[in-house]
Amino acid sequence: MNAIPFVLKSLAVGSLAAACVALCPPSWRSRVRLAVPVAAFAALVLLVAGLVRPLEWVPLPHAALPGTKALTTLTAAAKPESRMWMMAIWAGGCGLFLLRMAAGTWAVWRILRSTRPVPGRAWQQLMAECQEILGLRGTVRLRMAGPGFVPSAAGLLRRTVLIPDEAREWTREQRKLVLLHELGHFRRGDLWAHALGRLACALHWFNPFVWMLQRHLAVEREFACDELVLERGAQPDDYATLLFEMATAARRRPALQAAFLTMASRRTGKLEARVRRILAPMRRPGKLAGLADRVLCLALAGVLVMLCALCRPVQAKMAVSAGDVTKHNPEMRAEVERRFAAEAFGE
Repeated sequence: MNAIPFVLKSLAVGSLAAACVALCPPSWRSRVRLAVPVAAFAALVLLVAGLVRPLEWVPLPHAALPGTKALTTLTAAAKPESRMWMMAIWAGGCGLFLLRMAAGTWAVWRILRSTRPVPGRAWQQLMAECQEILGLRGTVRLRMAGPGFVPSAAGLLRRTVLIPDEAREWTREQRKLVLLHELGHFRRGDLWAHALGRLACALHWFNPFVWMLQRHLAVEREFACDELVLERGAQPDDYATLLFEMATAARRRPALQAAFLTMASRRTGKLEARVRRILAPMRRPGKLAGLADRVLCLALAGVLVMLCALCRPVQAKMAVSAGDVTKHNPEMRAEVERRFAAEAFGE
């Protein structure tokens, strides 16, 4: 592993993505802040995947050459001892953060096992109605996770919406708003993007720009789901009030914050920013701006992937013949030709 170029490329990809997120025009801000971090995370994971260095075919020294046609042997590229400790530090950090991911996955699995089905057909009918409104296909489970639990979306393959026991006392409109928000995460694929971001943060734990992008993505995906709910006819005042109630009644569960996509956070700054954006008048971009928006996102994603393409694994070289070995060595070539020209059985 060539540690220094790897670190520089990681910082380059992260800083470019963070700059695109921070400096993009306000009219394109939402889509760019969602697309660029995901593209950066994918590029950074591919960057780590290109660190594998295969074995190489290298020729033997001239003194050890016999009079044969195959003059190579299989050896591994030697790694300087000065870089081994850097590899150990990087691997140790990755192990700690991957262990943290595993602990979060285990906590989610335990919570899901302890949940209970939501009683009554009214919830199931409302769930089907919300899925039809969003155009979301497939099965999504609806489970109760206990008192004080923030409505959350969980499960990459077995999609589940978790609600607190207090949801029995909600009005039908409140239930609909909560389901639309959580189902919006599944419709947009936010859980997969969240898992990809956590993996990129674990592999590039030393890069502050990766953590910055993960925080940006966490905020913007909640903004996007809020806009999705408002576009389906929700009243901004009612929806903002519901968010404050959810955040106030929620119990603190720090071990699960990185594993679930919760509807409301107790962080005051994040919640206030969401409420301001909900209550502000929505501005819909025109068709031309929307087309330019998509082109910009694709271009930025391509640039990030191309940066990682510069760090490719060393390809193994196949065995070479004697002619290839002696091509640039006149003395060796003359020796091989003399041996080939000699009679096999002399008198």
